[in-house]
Amino acid sequence: MTTLTKRILKVLEVPVGDRETISFLKNPDLQPIKLKNQTWGFWSNFSYWSVVSFSVVSWISASSALSVGLSYGETIGTFIIGDVVAIIFTLANSYPGLDWKVGYTINQRFVFGIYGSWFGILIRVLMSIVNYGSNAWLGGLCINMILDSWSHHYLHLPNTLSKHVAMTTKELIGFILFHVITAFCYLMRPYHMNYILIISCTATCFSMLGMVIYLTHQAGGVGDYFTAKGTATGSTKAWAWVYMISYWFGAVSPAACNQSDYSRFGSSQTAIWLGTILALLIPTTIVPVFGVIGASAGMKLYNIEMWQPMDFFTYWLKGNYSSGARAASFFCGVSFSMSQMAYTISNAGFASGMDLAGLLPKYLNIKRGAILTAMVSVAVQPWNFYNSSSVFLTVMSSFGVVMTPIIAVMICDNFLIRKRNYSVSEAFVLKGEYYFNKGANWRAMVAWVCGMAPGLPGIAWQVNNNYFHNKGIVNFYYGDSFFSFAISFFLYWFLCIVVPVKVNILHDDKDYYGAFTDEVARSKGLIPFSEISEEELNIHQSGEEAMDEVKLTITTGTEDEKITKKTVNADSISISTTTEHSSRCKSSTDIPN
Repeated sequence: MTTLTKRILKVLEVPVGDRETISFLKNPDLQPIKLKNQTWGFWSNFSYWSVVSFSVVSWISASSALSVGLSYGETIGTFIIGDVVAIIFTLANSYPGLDWKVGYTINQRFVFGIYGSWFGILIRVLMSIVNYGSNAWLGGLCINMILDSWSHHYLHLPNTLSKHVAMTTKELIGFILFHVITAFCYLMRPYHMNYILIISCTATCFSMLGMVIYLTHQAGGVGDYFTAKGTATGSTKAWAWVYMISYWFGAVSPAACNQSDYSRFGSSQTAIWLGTILALLIPTTIVPVFGVIGASAGMKLYNIEMWQPMDFFTYWLKGNYSSGARAASFFCGVSFSMSQMAYTISNAGFASGMDLAGLLPKYLNIKRGAILTAMVSVAVQPWNFYNSSSVFLTVMSSFGVVMTPIIAVMICDNFLIRKRNYSVSEAFVLKGEYYFNKGANWRAMVAWVCGMAPGLPGIAWQVNNNYFHNKGIVNFYYGDSFFSFAISFFLYWFLCIVVPVKVNILHDDKDYYGAFTDEVARSKGLIPFSEISEEELNIHQSGEEAMDEVKLTITTGTEDEKITKKTVNADSISISTTTEHSSRCKSSTDIPN
C-alpha cells in the first residue's frame, strides 16, 4: 500500500472519542440505546408506522388490483388481512429491541452468529438500497410539485433526455434535489427523527384528505371504480387474494424487519404495541382507499386515469395556472415530500447506515452509511419501477421473499430457542456465546436459504411469464409470505431440536450500558447501572487503546497469581468480566425448545 493511499484512508476514518472503539465487534453505533434516549411514546411509534401509509406508494398500491384480476373493493380487503399479518410479525419481531435495547445488527449476531450475521446484514443493505431508490424517485416527483407551483416555465420545461430513458429532465432534477435535501436529515441521530415522522404524517394526512374531498365534490361522488367487478374467478381468484395479502405484507416487510432498530427507542411496551397496531390498521387501510377514490373521481371528471397524486396537480396547473392551484400544489408538495423523506430515512437510510456501521466502523458510521446508501441507490434505476403495475408488484413483493425467512428465524430463535434471553455483552466478543461453528449458526443459515429459495423462481416469472408455466411454483410465489415463514420457522426449530444450540450464558447480570431503570433492570435479573462502579464500567466499556497495561488477578487453588498482560484487548476483558458476573445465569445444558 502506497503512502498516498494510507493517507487517504487515514483521512476517511471516522473520528474516535476517548472511550469509543472502532472494532466491528463493538462500536458506539451498535451498543444498546441509553435510557435517556428512549423517548418514543405512542405518537412516535404511531407515526413511524403511519409514514409507511402516508406515502405515494400506499396511495398507488391499489392500482395493482388490475394486474391480478381483483376488484378494488376486494383489494382493500386483502390489504386489511395483510395488515393483521404484518401486525403479528412486527410485534413478535419487536422484542429484541424492547427487551435488550439493541437493533437489527446485534439481533443478527444473536441468531446467525458473529460472522453469519453478515449475510442478513448485507441482505438488508441491498434491500435498503432498492427501497431507497424506489422512494427517492417518488420523492423527486413530489419535489417537482413545489417547483411547478413556483414557475410556469419549470412546469413546461422541455425534456432534453433521450426517449429511450424512462424519465424526463424535470424528473431527473426532482430526483437529484430530493437526494440532496434528504442528506441533511442524516445530521441528526436516529432517535431524533420522530419529530419529522410526526409532522410529516400529520401534514400528509390533511393533504390527502383535502384532495379526496375536492375530487369527490367536483365529481359528485366517488366514481365507478368501487362498483367495477374483478375478472378473476374460481381458484385463480382465491390465489389472487393470497397473492395480494402476501404482496401487501411484502411491501411493509422491510419496516417489520427493522422493528428492533426502532422498538429500542420506545418508552414503554404499551406505546410500541398501541402505536404499531393502530397505525397498521387505520392509515394502511384508508390511504389505498383514498387512491382508488382519487383515480375513480379523476376518471369521471377528466376521462384520464391518474393514480399518482402528483399527476392531478400537473393536470390542474397546466389547465389553469391560478393562485389556488399553485397554492394547493405547493402545500401538498411540501407535505408529500416530507412524508417521502421521513419514510426513506427511517426504513432505508438509517436502517442501512446502522448495518454498514457494524460492518465497516473504521470508515462508516450511521450518517456516512446512510449517505452511501443514497448514492448507490441511483444505480438501481428506480424510474423503471413505475412503468407498469406488474413491475411495481415485483419490486414490492421481492422484499418479502428475501426478508420474511429472516424474520421467521429471528422470531423462532427469540421465543422458542432463547426464550427472550440474550447476553448483549457476548455479542461484542468474537469467540463468545454467539460464535457457534466458526462464527456462524448454520441452522439459521439453512433455514433462511430453504425458506427463500422456493420464492425466487416466482420473481423471475413475475418479470416474464414466459420463463415457465408451472402453476405450483407460481402459486407458491403468490403465498410466499405464509409459506416461506412456515418453512424457515419450523425448519429452524427442528434443526435446533436435532442439533441443540449450546447456551452457556443466558444474559448479562449487570446493566453495563445504562439501558434500563433500576426497577426494570432488577426485574430482568440485572444489577442496575447505578450500582456498577466507575472502575468496572471503564474496563467494560473502554476501547482497545484505553489501557496499555492491565493487571488481572487469577486465583489458583489457595494462592493468588498476579499476571501482567501488555496491551490487553478491551473485548477480552469483557469476556472475563461478563463470564464472572454471569455465573448465576449460566447453564451447561442445551436448549432445544
